[in-house]
Amino acid sequence: MPDATILAQLYADPILAFRVLLPHWFPRKMPWVHRGIVAILLRRTDFLLNFGKESWADEEAEWTEADLDKIIQWFVWEHADGTKEPLFAKRYDERKALVAVDLRIGQHTCIMMPRGFAKTTLTNAVNIFKVLFKLTKFTLMVSETAGHAAKQLDNIKAELEANERILELFGSVKPDRNSSLRWTQEEFETTTEVFFTARGRGGQVRGLNNKGARPDTVNVDDLEDEESVSTPEQRDKCLTWFMSSLLPVIPRLDRSATFTVMGTLLHREALLTKLASDEDWTFIRFGAKLPDGSWLWPENMDEAGWEATRRSFASKGKANRFYMEFASEARDDDAAKFKTEYFNSIIEPIDPESCIARAIVIDPAISDKIGADRTAIAVVGITAKGLIHVLDVWGRVGADPREQVDKYFELASRWDCTRHGVEAIAYQAALIHLLREEMFRRHRYFEIEPIRHSTKKTERIEGVLQPRYAARYIRHQRDFPVLLQQLLDWPNGGFDDADAVAMAVTLLDPFAALAADPSKDPFEDEYEPLEKVVRGSVRHAP
Repeated sequence: MPDATILAQLYADPILAFRVLLPHWFPRKMPWVHRGIVAILLRRTDFLLNFGKESWADEEAEWTEADLDKIIQWFVWEHADGTKEPLFAKRYDERKALVAVDLRIGQHTCIMMPRGFAKTTLTNAVNIFKVLFKLTKFTLMVSETAGHAAKQLDNIKAELEANERILELFGSVKPDRNSSLRWTQEEFETTTEVFFTARGRGGQVRGLNNKGARPDTVNVDDLEDEESVSTPEQRDKCLTWFMSSLLPVIPRLDRSATFTVMGTLLHREALLTKLASDEDWTFIRFGAKLPDGSWLWPENMDEAGWEATRRSFASKGKANRFYMEFASEARDDDAAKFKTEYFNSIIEPIDPESCIARAIVIDPAISDKIGADRTAIAVVGITAKGLIHVLDVWGRVGADPREQVDKYFELASRWDCTRHGVEAIAYQAALIHLLREEMFRRHRYFEIEPIRHSTKKTERIEGVLQPRYAARYIRHQRDFPVLLQQLLDWPNGGFDDADAVAMAVTLLDPFAALAADPSKDPFEDEYEPLEKVVRGSVRHAP
């Protein structure tokens, strides 16, 4: 007979139950965001006050009131009109002692989260908890495909069948082979009269019941995929099935029945955005980065991971996809300043001697912190027909003054630059003196032009670079992935490489007269001979 005291402890703290019964799923301290989701799935908050050790075998990981404060701060109901309302609130007694956490939530809940943030694992763990403590009679699990839904069902069954800790404490709930209870790939019924079934998007769900009972719990996990959001027809098909077939499966009069949708944003008109505008749904949105710049789950994605992933997406022209999947934001492709098509066939190596002028600019920086500005050096040339060529771009966070000076001279010599610039504000101005000192050491002399700005950086980059890229007047000597990422992700990414290129282009302004239509010879007269226009002889002044 299982120890009733142990079972009572596990019931009182679902997080402790997960750590004890499913340590292979939850090997570390559960972050605050996951605890908040567990509270929503269980419609319980009492365990959020269980401050202290969260596992019998864990001496260090502790849950604190400061962690609870993060749940209260960031779990907000995002209303259709843009207002936000906290879901959780502390309750104090007359002595101002914390006695409870209140949860204000509707029957229907939608949680939008980045891919890979353990939504499915949490849902499965909660479902196992509800099976063991008989907190549900009939649960319907829904996913994008029947196969995916059945896989999650199988993960639950596998723990109920073979998890030694579960079997020791709760015994087997699997029916024997001769039982009339079902235990199949698509559904199972325990000996404790708990029934689970799984369906894929578009599957038959009308009239679902088990022994006269309809589902009291519906968990929808990543209902949509790239194909289902690819066309208006597909999106409408998914929405119609969801509203007319799936949503009515829970009993209308049973207010204790819950319907929870969790997923990652895949399109600005996806199902999740439709639910966000429906006041019948408690809508909660999370991105990997929180509005104050902190991280939702830093062990899973921090500043370095965010930047690396964003650069990877942006370099492939998928910056908008990155923001949908990891920031839960749908950005307008049509509003992008630098469009993907601007960079098609942009790599066009040339002999630098074909440039009539070459400019180099450095935008210095000294911080070595992740996310800080980076030193950027750009070399840009202009051809006799007015085409701009980005010949070289170099950048690094934390480069010291010696490295910056050495790199500047290296690139200036490599490309035999004719104009030399340095952004001349604060620390940058001091670098000009270092560069002049270096000239005497190297016996290489050139005029350094301090670059001062009368416009903001965003306006400068958009004004100098955007029209030239749009007109296809700019070519790249080779692949410059960071520059490309900054432009495709503009203005949400870094600025430094793009700004260095923009400043280098401005140094070539004296040659701007050559920046005419590249298909035409700029030295040709732009007007037809007057004799041809008047179709006769013309007397010219001496």
